[in-house]
Amino acid sequence: MKNLIALLLFMLSVVSCNVTTHDFSYIYNNEGPNREIAEKMKNLLESEFNVEIELIEGVGTDANLDSLEQDKVDIALVENYVNYREGVNSAFSVYSEVLHIFYKEEVDGSSFENLVYDKPIYIGREESPTYNLLMDLFDFYGLDLNRIQVTFDMAAADVVVELTNLFRKNELQAYKGFKLFSFDDIENVGNASAVDGISLKYPRLSPFVIPEKSYWSFTDKPVVTLSLDLVMMVRSGMGEIAVNDFTKTMLRNRQVFTAIDPLLFNGMREDFDQSILNIPLHEGARIFLDRDEPSFIERYAELGGVLLSIIIAIWSGLVSLTKWQAQKKKDKIDEFYEDLIKIKNKISTIKQIPEGIEKVKRIQFAQNKAFQMLIEEKLVANDSFRIYMELSKETINEVRAKMRNIKMRQQQTSG
Repeated sequence: MKNLIALLLFMLSVVSCNVTTHDFSYIYNNEGPNREIAEKMKNLLESEFNVEIELIEGVGTDANLDSLEQDKVDIALVENYVNYREGVNSAFSVYSEVLHIFYKEEVDGSSFENLVYDKPIYIGREESPTYNLLMDLFDFYGLDLNRIQVTFDMAAADVVVELTNLFRKNELQAYKGFKLFSFDDIENVGNASAVDGISLKYPRLSPFVIPEKSYWSFTDKPVVTLSLDLVMMVRSGMGEIAVNDFTKTMLRNRQVFTAIDPLLFNGMREDFDQSILNIPLHEGARIFLDRDEPSFIERYAELGGVLLSIIIAIWSGLVSLTKWQAQKKKDKIDEFYEDLIKIKNKISTIKQIPEGIEKVKRIQFAQNKAFQMLIEEKLVANDSFRIYMELSKETINEVRAKMRNIKMRQQQTSG
């Protein structure tokens, strides 16, 4: 029976029922605790099932996802800040990476704008999660990209951005002469602070506080920053039972991994927030996670029929009011959608760069107006609002791509 479960767990194609051992591959970026996670995962799965796991060091998140999508590997550990891919699904959250922004002592770090303008800044490889995250932050703050000097040489940078696990003391020695940027004061977190606004616009990001003194001289006071999850990804073609058993084995043995790094203590939990996954959950993982989650009736059955009757009475009274309010707010967000779709449908007609600039400003004005209406409770922060924000961001990127093509053609013509 164990052999059968093992085969189902990692089956990537139709194999003979006589096979009792199979080789599988797992790709990861060798940074932070990832290698130790990989080694412990290999030992755990090989001891539980009749399989052999090959560990592969990746060369970057996008390349690792390409390997997974093209069936070159079976499992990958990937940041939850990548675009949707066909043929790939999430299984479970592993741990959170923390955004660290180091800047030289002579740099003005009084605001994010002062921090990044007119000085060399290292934000990782192009199209990496760190790079994409910073580009989103530049957009959130409405910064002029012409004044941002991105460098791919870390040693030449006055500002260095890293998305990683918590640093050890010896690792911080590389940043002697630097300070650590904080987005806000800790007392503002949860009270409409900068990180609250960022995480609302980009829900895959979460506010994170590096406690006072935890980074020695870098944290004379708490540092307010952001974090995002790393997620275990699998091939969509893996069977439901296979992914179910894989997920169950890893999560029910989470103690094997929590000693690796403090951030893993809050990771690898069965109750992680599935709604923030950028790549949909595999059905096999969903079966395991939903099966072990008690239903509402099971959780509150001891309260009896009286409580249920009260809930039904209150619920029936609120449903009509809620629907009326939701419809009223939905009509307002629909107006934003209609305007955005009009712009999206006219992207192909843009002939001059000023036309594109005007459309980007129009979308950004609408985004700001939507946020203001959200603050005034004239809109609700539901899926329609989040989808609108994602769609508006995508439309801005499409307009900018069109502008780049126009500029390239103009340069070719003038040349």
